[in-house]
Formats: sequence, C-alpha cells, structure tokens
Amino acid sequence: MDRRTLLAFGLIAIVLILTPWYMSLMAPIPENTPADTISYRPTTSSPEVAPPRSMSEKTPNNKPSPPAVAPETVVVSNGLYSATVSSKNGGSFSSFLLNEYTRHDSSLVNTIDEFNIQNLVVGFVSLDGDDISLTKNWHVVGSPRPIFADSQQKTLTFKTSFRGYEIRKRLTFYPGTYKIGLEIHFENPDKYISRGQYNISWDGGLPPTEKNIEDDFTHFRGYAYMGDELLEPVAKAGQITEEKQTGTTRWTATKTKYFIAAVIPKTPGVGALVWATAEDKRPLYKTVLRQSINNAGEFDLFIGPLEYSRVHDLGVDLEKTMNLGWAIIRPLGRLVTWSLTKMHESIPNYGLVVIIFAIIVKILLNPLTKKSFQSTRRMQEIQPEIKRLKEKYKNDTQKFSRAQMALFKERGVNPMGGCLPVLLQMPILIAFFSVFRSTIEFRGAPFVGWITDLSVPDTITTVGGFPINVLPFIMGGTMFLQQKLMSSPSGGTQQKVTMYFMNAFFLFIFYSFPSGLNLYYSVFNILSIVQQKYLTPINPKPAAKTLNKK
Repeated sequence: MDRRTLLAFGLIAIVLILTPWYMSLMAPIPENTPADTISYRPTTSSPEVAPPRSMSEKTPNNKPSPPAVAPETVVVSNGLYSATVSSKNGGSFSSFLLNEYTRHDSSLVNTIDEFNIQNLVVGFVSLDGDDISLTKNWHVVGSPRPIFADSQQKTLTFKTSFRGYEIRKRLTFYPGTYKIGLEIHFENPDKYISRGQYNISWDGGLPPTEKNIEDDFTHFRGYAYMGDELLEPVAKAGQITEEKQTGTTRWTATKTKYFIAAVIPKTPGVGALVWATAEDKRPLYKTVLRQSINNAGEFDLFIGPLEYSRVHDLGVDLEKTMNLGWAIIRPLGRLVTWSLTKMHESIPNYGLVVIIFAIIVKILLNPLTKKSFQSTRRMQEIQPEIKRLKEKYKNDTQKFSRAQMALFKERGVNPMGGCLPVLLQMPILIAFFSVFRSTIEFRGAPFVGWITDLSVPDTITTVGGFPINVLPFIMGGTMFLQQKLMSSPSGGTQQKVTMYFMNAFFLFIFYSFPSGLNLYYSVFNILSIVQQKYLTPINPKPAAKTLNKK
C-alpha cells in the first residue's frame, strides 16, 4: 500500500476518531451526583421570567389554601399515541404512550415519568408580587370520559378560578398527527396579572428510552429558540445552569436522542428561560416560555418522534434540534436520510436499501475510482525508478524532487490520484455515522438474522460482558483484501506491518459503530475489490528511456 493511500486512510481514521470525540464534547455525560447534593426544583427568580412555584407554597394575602381537589383524568388516543391527561396543572400529561415505538424491553415508549409529570404549568406574577403557578383546583368541563380523535379533532377543557376570575385551558387533539392544540384564556387578566405576562413551563425534560442509556443521555437537551438563536444550557451534575433572554421566542423544547416535546406559540412569545442540571447521570431540563397577555393564548404542542419530515413540516425550524453532524456535513446527512427513506418506500428493508445505496455511490464514483486504481498501480511500477533517483540524488533533495516530478509527468502518473475517491468517500462515511446514530427512521430497523437494529452495533452474543459484533470483522476483512490487492508485490516487511496495523486500527474504530455504517462500508469494499480485480484495466505506459539514461 503506497503512502498516498495510507495517508487517505489515515485522514478517514482521524475524522472518525474526532467525530465521537466532538459528539462527547458537545454533549458530555454528566458525572455521578450524590443523592443529597441537589434537588432539581429551581426557586431562584429573575426579573425577566419568574420561575413558577406551587400555589401551596404561597397564596395571595397569606390566606390559607383552599381544600385540594382530587385530580380528574381523561384518556385520549388518536392512533399514534394514547395519553392520560390529568386535571392537575389544568391539563398536564401523566402518561403519553407512543403506539409506533417500543423500548428495548418491548414496552411502548412513554414520554412521561416521575421527573416530568409537572408539564404544561401556567404561571404568572400577581399584583402582590407573588410568583403563582396554577397547579391545583382545576376541573374538567363536562363529564370526564375517554376521547378518541382517530377521525376528527376533539377538545378537552379545564377551568379554575383565581380571586373570583375564571381561567380556562383547552387541549385540541387531531387525528394522524403528534401536534396538539393548546389555548389559555384569562378572564379580565389585568385585574390580577401585574406584568401583563404569563408563563408556560415544562419541567424535567423527557425520560430515556434506549438500551444504551448513557449514549441516550448524551443527546438530552433543553432549548429556547429566540430569533435565529438557540439557547441550550449544558446539564452539569451538582449545579443548576440557566440561559434566559427577552425577545421574540418561537418555541421552547426538550429532547432525547429520538423524541421531543415542544411548546410552539402561534404568536411568538416575548421571552424564555431554560434551566439545566443532572441527577444520577440523567440530564434534566426545565423550559419556560413567556407570553404577553395581550396576545392570543394559542399554542401548538408537539410530543413525539424526531422524524425529520414531521418536524420540518411544522415550519418553525424545530428540526434545528436534530443532530445530523457538523454543519458542513448536515446537508449531505439530510440527502442521505432523504434518499434512504424514499428508497424504503419501495424496498421495505433498510438493510437492502443500504446495499443498493452503496452500489449507487460506487457507480457514481466509478470513473474516479478507476483512475485511482490505475494511478496506484502505475505508482507501484515506477517505484524502482524512484528508488534509483533517490540513490542518485541522495545528497540533493531539490534535484531529486525535480527528477521525480519529471518522471511522474513522463509516465502520466498523478501522485494524489489514488487519494481522491477515498477523500470523496469520507464525508459519506461521516454522514452515515450521524444518520444511523441519531435518526429515528433507522431506530430498530432490521436487516437479516442477528442484525435487528441498524442504528446500533450488530452484537450476536457477549463473552464475559464483551460484545461480539460480526459486521466490523467483515468490514475489516474486506479492507484487508482490498489493501492486499493494492499493495506492491515487492513490498517489504514495513508495508505488511503498516497494512496489518491499519486493519486492526479500523476494526477497533468501527467496532462500536452502528451496524448500518459497517454494512455500507463492507458492501462498498466488496464492490471495490470486484472492480479492482476484474473490471479495471491498467494499461501501463512504457518507461521513459530518457530518464533511465540519466
């Protein structure tokens, strides 16, 4: 294997090494937090956005709290989800099961747990300067009964009173979508809301759903999208970090690796705040969206999968929360995702789709790959002449460089010709890594046999707790065979050692990568071997006699 090809493979290795490092840098796994170190219930206030507190903590004029009313619950389904809505907080979700997505234990994904059961809380600052959160004494308007929104939209309304004034909160459920309408109505709001503004908050983020829970945690985030800027504090164990800002707020959201819950005002909000912390390695986020009482209290909720087409169709740039790799790679990542999903509409197996995609890429790169093989072979053929030139000009590097370039020109050899197809392949590999690592379309996508999920390694068994993955060995074997075909017959021990090292190095790097990436690279290597061995004529040019005479 010549140095140029080795350099190209080295560059790929460096990028692939830095990619997971970059991911871990941008989304660090928080350290363990002692159980008594922190309780995630921020109480610090700010003049911009007051953090809602329970009404049981403080009531206006120090009057005793009215007797608590037992929460009423309503079960809602629309085919995509089955949710239980509680009258606590005026309509908050106590469970939200996604019917099309399962956990590793085959149970349905539930986006609600004990950490985020305080969701969709309405709060404001009263005339007395109290931070009020409307969490209790809500009632369902009408008789609580199951709601089926499978064919037409249905509404669910809650009401409460504050100082004799009525407050209503209405949820509208639509068929065939994860979008839910939310309306908040205050009767005579200026009578008791001092700043003319109110908050709607989501406390606790979302629960983990993946078997590799620590990897899932690296994707947890809380956001506020203000103008074109994302506020996204990083969760750190043992402390609370926050980002807050006043201005046009298009949405707030909290997400995991594959799922998201977003609050999207139909009229942009006037400010937002995001808290972040961590408990027992789990990142926790609280988002607060502030809205003017003069604007219509209408919102869209989106609680569901981070599926690019659904999220993009909301038209509010919520897809900016999706992790598709470095900015320079994201357009290619979206193209890869779009191509694979479109092909899947006709071929209902993503493994076959990946194989066909590899064939298409190979065909597109065929002219360059053919020239690469020919350039590499010609470089091998002129190695004896280069060696003689080195001996002849061993004391004069400038003359050696000029003589070498003249030899390249005479023989029609491009010293970098063997690297170009490999370098062009590198962004595709990185895009595949990002796509299969964090795109929900490939979550749980099977191929054949033991390959049941192309988004994770294809572990067939474990030995002493160590996973045995098959596809990385196939990928490494195809790479070794390809390098062996490319190596010079007269290559010495150093060349063989380098070849073995590169194969072991790539096997180590790719071992924990998604099986979809290893499948793609294995197929691409096999196609390269076939092309190299059977389909690419070398047509070497005769040696240059003028150079040999010197």
